[in-house]
Amino acid sequence: QHKTEISGVLRSELQLRSQAVSGFCMQGEPSPSASLIDRTIKMKKETEARKVVLAWGLLNVSIAGMIYTEMTGKLISSYYNVTYWPLWYIELALASVFSLNALFDFWRYFKYTVTPTILIVSPRQQTLLGLKTAATQIPPSPPSPSIQGQSVLSYSPSRSPSTSPKFTTSCITGYSPQLQGLSSVESSGMRSRYRSSPTVYNSPTDKEDYMTDLRTLDTFLRSEEEKQHRVKLGSPDSTSPSTSPTFWNYNRSVGDYAQTLKKFQYQLACRSQAPCANKDEADLSSKQAEEEVWARVTMNRQLLDHMDSWTAKFRNWINETVLVPLVQEIESVSTQMRRMGCPELQIGEASITSLKQAALVKAPLIPTLNTIVQYLDLTPNQEYLFERIKELSQGGCMSSFRWNRGGDFKGRKWDTDLPTDSAIIMHVFCTYLDSRLPPHPKYPDGKTFTSQHFVQTPNKPDVTNENVFCIYQSAVNPPHYELIYQRHVYSLPKGRNNMFHTLLMFLYIIKTKESGMLGRVNFGLSGVNILWIFGE
Repeated sequence: QHKTEISGVLRSELQLRSQAVSGFCMQGEPSPSASLIDRTIKMKKETEARKVVLAWGLLNVSIAGMIYTEMTGKLISSYYNVTYWPLWYIELALASVFSLNALFDFWRYFKYTVTPTILIVSPRQQTLLGLKTAATQIPPSPPSPSIQGQSVLSYSPSRSPSTSPKFTTSCITGYSPQLQGLSSVESSGMRSRYRSSPTVYNSPTDKEDYMTDLRTLDTFLRSEEEKQHRVKLGSPDSTSPSTSPTFWNYNRSVGDYAQTLKKFQYQLACRSQAPCANKDEADLSSKQAEEEVWARVTMNRQLLDHMDSWTAKFRNWINETVLVPLVQEIESVSTQMRRMGCPELQIGEASITSLKQAALVKAPLIPTLNTIVQYLDLTPNQEYLFERIKELSQGGCMSSFRWNRGGDFKGRKWDTDLPTDSAIIMHVFCTYLDSRLPPHPKYPDGKTFTSQHFVQTPNKPDVTNENVFCIYQSAVNPPHYELIYQRHVYSLPKGRNNMFHTLLMFLYIIKTKESGMLGRVNFGLSGVNILWIFGE
């Protein structure tokens, strides 16, 4: 793994240094670790600091001059009629301080002006770095590669000097933007793997010892990878025992390497069923089928590009708007039940029938209990339903959601006697909209949305009625949903996103074809506030 990291780093360094920053140098003897960007920033800071110290120097000289003038004229002592000699010492101290500050500022200004940082860059580099012409010089020609350079990788005893990679001075003193972006921990870690001694190996001046193109680098890296591979496999010709400890050194027995040798044994391979190809084909056909269904709703073919984003936003909306507040309210009601002396009516333990009776009897004391009961009226197993709703509300985006099954319950796997997660989410979604739609005299149970816009098998919607606009659950296990609108049936592909995409199409039709209204309820910002998931 570290060989792969070093390979990428060396490739990037060689390519960037040879293209962008070859030939950089600085007057004097610069430190090899100093980069061009650092020196450029330093030069700009010196330019700004030169202006600042000049201003401060002039200010300090002016104040010191004013104090010296007062010392000679004795204006303050004569005006305020105070003793002169204590005031004179105070003025002398202040004048000395301001004078020293002025001298220090002028010395710094002189230093920045007389010995500025000068960089030799090309015109393109000067433009990229935003340098002024007065602070740069254009190199007449690139420096000669025959100057002896320093090895990029420090000398290691396990590698002969002739195989050590060398870079020319123009590469060494240049700047690599990609390398500068690496963290210091990562870069130092990779270098430490190749450093066995702080001694730097100085390369000879032979041209063959220098890396000047990517082909040379590839050749070197391949040879190094082969050596490392032979070392891992325990090949005796990888390195000599005197230079590096190999797989078989130190008189170890074969038993010490039993676990490692086990990886390289020949084993009987099993026949592959090639599920990946079938899965890819299924996904492609599913996407094409979904495009055909959406094409019947809108002509915008780019909708599917936003489908994943819409699905994530919709899941987050259900979690934050319905599930989390529901769990909080259930826990609050359970606490009130215990305080009222009714521990047998704990939600998740009592039956749905007992909760309905308690909602009628204790409605004045706990008015929200009747609303909670509507969310729980899905399965007789109240304990599983409450625990599963709590699990789905955690994680921010229903991360534990399983479309064709549910969660484990009391150590046993989910079975068909329990509702699927799709059924739970669809139920709480419909129940939430029941509470948002106004009451209807035809539906005294309060399920206005569920009765009008949700049909579950074995019941079937009236497809011949043009006014029918509903979500139809055509299958329970595995769950499958369809959308009925204006005598048309929109059946999206089966699978984990069928329910979410059907609900998204339902909401998209409300937004685009029903002006954001479902009956008298606005699904936009002033109402249910769910259409924001589609953006603009």
